[in-house]
Amino acid sequence: MFSQTWQVGLDIQDHSIRALAAQRRRNGWQLRHWWQQALPHSALRAGHLESSEMLVTVLKQWRSRLPRHISLRIALPAQRVLQQTLPLPDLRLQEPVRHDYITTQGLKQFPLDSQTLAMDYRQAQPNTHQLLLTAARQQELQQWLHCLQQADLHPHVIDIAPNALSMMAAFAGLAPDAGLLHRLESEWLWVAPRAMPFTYGVLPAGEAVSVKQALAAMRSACPALGAKEVYYSSVLDEAAPEGAMPWSPFTAFSRLYPPLPSQPMAFVLAGGLALRREDA
Repeated sequence: MFSQTWQVGLDIQDHSIRALAAQRRRNGWQLRHWWQQALPHSALRAGHLESSEMLVTVLKQWRSRLPRHISLRIALPAQRVLQQTLPLPDLRLQEPVRHDYITTQGLKQFPLDSQTLAMDYRQAQPNTHQLLLTAARQQELQQWLHCLQQADLHPHVIDIAPNALSMMAAFAGLAPDAGLLHRLESEWLWVAPRAMPFTYGVLPAGEAVSVKQALAAMRSACPALGAKEVYYSSVLDEAAPEGAMPWSPFTAFSRLYPPLPSQPMAFVLAGGLALRREDA
């Protein structure tokens, strides 16, 4: 039996919001809902949540269109999270001692006071002996949660944008040895190929940095990428640049119902959040 609950990915960016809802069916994923809304004022500044009153109003209107019970997933902007690695602890450690050990040792890896951070961890890659630690500032996380709660939205999953992009690429069947470059309104987000250790970066967008320069900077920051393919997506209405291939998150769905958005690739982050599994 498959759950009847909609899995909803919510992607909030500087001047726009996008959401996508999916259900897992016997023959694959079914698209149940998509939504996008331009924002008159910037909701984020350098990834930091601002203008929450306006955002709450827009989110309340959207919430009224959804079923009462949903599995909501959101992503923190890449600029606002910290990451480090930690060796896997001795396999003889059992829960809850193992969790306490990882949390204590993991928080020591970050430059900020551990009391100000919220931390999560996962295995960096299958068959590796490293944990990937992700930390966010408690105050900023609480700002996000407070804003959403005012709109009657309660996240089941809080992820980071780079991981949502990587997951959507996997669901869409993109080659695991290809890199990913996603154009946001104010920056480019790049993610290393899934076949490599999980790394990502954020590059400022604008007149000073062209997409050609962004691709070059991505390859420079991720030498293991070499000359391998790069898949490109964008929230803007633009063609993929030379040297990159466009792709759509909707190739991951077996059941689609028109009308569909005119820019499918703008939904890659919302899609990756919607399709990901809930954390154990």
